[in-house]
Amino acid sequence: MTCDFVSEYNLLKRSTVGYRSEYVYDHVALIKLLMPALQSQKGYFHEKYEIQKHRAMSVIDYGQTAEDHQSLLVLVKHTGLTLSQQKFRKIWERIQKLSSVGIPGQKRNAWVRYKQNYPKENNDWGDYQAHRKALGLISVGECSTNEEFEELFESYRNVKEDYANTLFNSRLIVFGMNRNGTPLSEETEDDETKSDRVSPGRADSEDSGVTSDISPSENVTEPYKPALTETKSDPSSSSTKNSEGKITFMSKKPVKKQESSPLFQSSPISTPPGTPVFRRPHSNSFTKDSTGAEVIFFPSILDSQDLEEKLKEFVVSLFFVLEGKRLDRSFERHDRIQLLCAPFERKDYIGLDTDTKSFRKKCQGRLRKHLADLCLQAGIPGEAILHYETAIDILRPVNDTLWIGACYEGLASAAVVINYPKSVALSGLRRNVYSLSAKRGSSMLNEAKLRTGSLNNKTNGSYGTESVPENLSKVAPDPTDIIEKYREALINYSKFKGAAVIEIELSLKACRVLTMQGKHLQASSFLQNVIYINYNVSEEDKILRYCTLSELYSDIGFHRKAAFFKRIAAMQCVSSPQATQQNWGQCYNLLVQVLEGYNIHHSPKDKHIGSDTGWPVLQSRVLNELIFSARKMGKIPLAIRHTTFMIQSLHQFLSLSERKDICRTLEQLTAQSDGNCQSLALDNGMILPPVPFTSIPYVKSFKLIRLRPHLEPVKLKKLGESASNTGPFIFTPLNLGKQRDTEDEGMMDFCLVARDLCEVQLQVYNPLPDELKVNQMGLMVEGVEIEPYPCNPSIPAETGPYLVKLLWRPKTAGDLDITGYFTSVMGVKSHCKLKDLPQINLEKITVKVIPQLPQVQLTTSLPKADNFLSGNDSEYVVTSGTTTLFAGQRSIDLKDLLPRKPSNTEFLTQMFEWSMENIQSQLPLQPNSVMCFTLCINGVSDFMSHTANHETAEPQCVECLLRIEYSGGPGLQDSYCRQCAVNLSVDICPSVIIQAWDAIPAERPDHCYLVFDLLNASDTDLSVQHSTQSSTHILPGHTERIAVEIERCEFPSLPDNVHLRNHVRQGPIANHYSTYLNQFVDIRWQMPSLKTGGKVSIDHIEWSEEQLNQIQISPIVWEVKLNGAFFPLKESLDLSVMDCLDVVARVTINEGMLYFIINTLTYTCISLKFIHRSIAFYETVKDGQDLLINPSFLIHCEGKYTVDIKCIVISSAEENPEQTFHYHPVQLDVTP
Repeated sequence: MTCDFVSEYNLLKRSTVGYRSEYVYDHVALIKLLMPALQSQKGYFHEKYEIQKHRAMSVIDYGQTAEDHQSLLVLVKHTGLTLSQQKFRKIWERIQKLSSVGIPGQKRNAWVRYKQNYPKENNDWGDYQAHRKALGLISVGECSTNEEFEELFESYRNVKEDYANTLFNSRLIVFGMNRNGTPLSEETEDDETKSDRVSPGRADSEDSGVTSDISPSENVTEPYKPALTETKSDPSSSSTKNSEGKITFMSKKPVKKQESSPLFQSSPISTPPGTPVFRRPHSNSFTKDSTGAEVIFFPSILDSQDLEEKLKEFVVSLFFVLEGKRLDRSFERHDRIQLLCAPFERKDYIGLDTDTKSFRKKCQGRLRKHLADLCLQAGIPGEAILHYETAIDILRPVNDTLWIGACYEGLASAAVVINYPKSVALSGLRRNVYSLSAKRGSSMLNEAKLRTGSLNNKTNGSYGTESVPENLSKVAPDPTDIIEKYREALINYSKFKGAAVIEIELSLKACRVLTMQGKHLQASSFLQNVIYINYNVSEEDKILRYCTLSELYSDIGFHRKAAFFKRIAAMQCVSSPQATQQNWGQCYNLLVQVLEGYNIHHSPKDKHIGSDTGWPVLQSRVLNELIFSARKMGKIPLAIRHTTFMIQSLHQFLSLSERKDICRTLEQLTAQSDGNCQSLALDNGMILPPVPFTSIPYVKSFKLIRLRPHLEPVKLKKLGESASNTGPFIFTPLNLGKQRDTEDEGMMDFCLVARDLCEVQLQVYNPLPDELKVNQMGLMVEGVEIEPYPCNPSIPAETGPYLVKLLWRPKTAGDLDITGYFTSVMGVKSHCKLKDLPQINLEKITVKVIPQLPQVQLTTSLPKADNFLSGNDSEYVVTSGTTTLFAGQRSIDLKDLLPRKPSNTEFLTQMFEWSMENIQSQLPLQPNSVMCFTLCINGVSDFMSHTANHETAEPQCVECLLRIEYSGGPGLQDSYCRQCAVNLSVDICPSVIIQAWDAIPAERPDHCYLVFDLLNASDTDLSVQHSTQSSTHILPGHTERIAVEIERCEFPSLPDNVHLRNHVRQGPIANHYSTYLNQFVDIRWQMPSLKTGGKVSIDHIEWSEEQLNQIQISPIVWEVKLNGAFFPLKESLDLSVMDCLDVVARVTINEGMLYFIINTLTYTCISLKFIHRSIAFYETVKDGQDLLINPSFLIHCEGKYTVDIKCIVISSAEENPEQTFHYHPVQLDVTP
């Protein structure tokens, strides 16, 4: 062996003291150490030994950011099997919060990033980029006995040896033991004994809760050995040049601690020189030397309040070691500069002549670039930028493309650190949320808004100012030039196949920076570059790669492309034919995250109004993949939920066969599991809301039907309450722009009654190609409990509208809110809310339910009418009755009802009559009881003919409503009642018609005769009888005269308001007199063949003034005699020619002048001779006197004569100075 080989071997031997033999004689380790020496000796052993093939960095860190270049990488390992994952997760969260530590005595912060897993291959790239070195190790474990601690420490040491090349310091955090390292069950010894056994150095360690590396052997005091702060030298010092100019890989000598160094004075891992090492009184299973690691004991997680302080001390120790290396690199001699290489470059420099100018340039440029990395990690980005630029100038002439690219990337990272500094407060808010994608990669996007003011605070406490220019903005590239630096680095990386991983990570970093700057299109170009880089990775890395692309595309707003890549990642999970259920679960979780990108929203709340519906073809494919994945997982409820959503949202875009297939699939799934309407929680914490079938069936209208009018409650008016509002009324013509509230649109203007059957009508459509069977359909309500009556409609295929009636009964009173309806279709239960139905445009329907009211059944003994005219209150009609009467006939009808206040007009009062005393005697009406009362119907008629010939009369039809209001029970207490009515239709046929009428004096001066000509207008014989006289038989169509003697009377004065009856056209005076006279005239008619009869009314006869004078009591008294006797009026007076007619007339008046005139009129049948003779008498009489005249007439000609006697009274009254009174004309028949 050569001297160099011997020195390397001795160094290896000294550094492995205390380790097991298998670690000392590891073949691979020997080859690594010895081969450079062998190659330097002209290749003597080159054919015997082969260099281990280079393993490229195969694990890509998809979460790397530009800020990671300034961070110290620390591994956090879960050590041992005793500590549960839940406890480790809590410790991990506490450690993660400590991402920034202020350096004591410095104006700089040490930024730390933690990793739970970090491949060794990536750690080998620490020479190329310093932030890839694992500088610290934190192992977390739990034990309760000394034996368990030995196993825990062994595991910790094995992990530490894996990363021994780069580790600066490490910690082992142990839970479950006392702070002094003793088991919790072990009793504490007396203080005096403890002080005798424990050295001062050990006591200090116990008080701090930190112990130096100790071996669990017997208590043996050994000479002090200085502890190494590094287990291996810096990788940059792994090679040097010998005197012949060849490359020689060699190891750095142990660094001796100096008492004057502030790092070693304040570090808890240091041990004063000469202090004996105290060994634990445990089994001697292994021996530990002083390697710089520390053990921290805590009894439990709850009793670890100072954990953060211990970790801060640990980070500070890492920083000072790093700072020392940076200073060493700054003052390194040029003749001892070593060549730094990327892992895949080592084979290219074997046997290369190093004694060249270009080689020395490479060494200088690469060293300057490495120094820039250390400055960036040490919190001096300004100085790092200067070193990066200097390295570029040095490496560009020698065409060192790979390292020039690294310099450009470092420049861009330093510029990002300066222009977009992270706040120390933000560093404590980070959480490591588990996801299949690289969530940490979007940290810059999440923190961008909180870092908007960072450009004005570049020289704050985040960075040191000792070697940084005063104005960092003059040193750092402009934010717009950052991307150009990334592009230059990308171009240089793309020339090397071994730098594919570096190129991918660079593209992701650039994309995140551009996202933070809002340059989304440029960010998408870098992501596109990641897609085109061909690099063989494992299946898990492919999934992680696609998920990262998806997250970044989502951050820049490319949601559909983000969904596309996440969907590819999902398919990658099950690309292998041997995919397990766990793979399908991973696939399903990724597909669920795809839904939003394809505009698929299970919840209607998440869907924006007016947004695009998406791409139906893609949506159907994604949903089919979700359904298939859920079935493969064995989670049928999830498959049912997605199938329901597919039918609900995409049925109109599916073909006929596809709709049939998806419906059949849903029926098969619901046969295996119940299709409930509850939210489903996924394994990743996402909540899958229920999907109601709002379009299957499609509800076109939703209408609450008000109660039938006779059942609808009516508010009772209080005594003295007016129908109109008596309060103040303020009117303004201004339009204040008040719009009707949406809630008011759903407020019904009617009320329902508790325990009454209510109805909601729906018009539904079936868009499916098969008959739709709804197993159960009912209402969803709030506020009032109801008793539903669900229906099971069966809607034909592709038809509508189809009427569906939902019946129910409210159980109590209150405000009822109808919020929707529920269905059970194809085994899926749905709760469809009105607010989710855009065609209804209502959130809910609100109606007031009043307390229970009674119901009555109204019947009549009359036959029901086939039809009747509709009036204002016809909606209250519950039954009807019809009958036919002759004018003047009277009929009796029995009613079963409960009237409260019958409707009443003058005409209807004459036509209908009932006894209120009879009704009141049967009230109140008990439940299930009957009340009967008699209603009399009169055939009221005017007995007049309104035709031209006055010989016929048309039948009349009279309709009326008898309305009843009733109430009782709780409804009456709230002042509510119900109304119902019976429609009565009466056909009045003509019986007798009064064709003519007159009034003549009677034999007695105080009486008169009312003479009527009666026509039989019926189709059958009838007889007429008045008073006590014998009846008069009248044939159909014939007329008979009758005279009714009545006593003259004084008519009452006219009323102020005279109501017209029916439609008879008459004057108010005549109507008044006829009504008064009707009570003195009793004319009855009988129809023997029909066994019916009635009374003739003269209520509507119009009397002339002369006739009224005959009826009224006259102001003068007549006494007229012809030939000495009072001539009867029924017959004419018979005389012969040349007979003398002696007329004696006596008139008694009050006061005035009488003007007496007697006219004699002669009509001869043969000669048509007309003779007129008038005799006048004038006399003034006083009050109570009479006037007697006695003219005589000698008749010479035969014929018919009329003697007309009248008296004119002339008085001094101004109102009526002249009045004329006639005596009834007397007929004379003169024969030869």
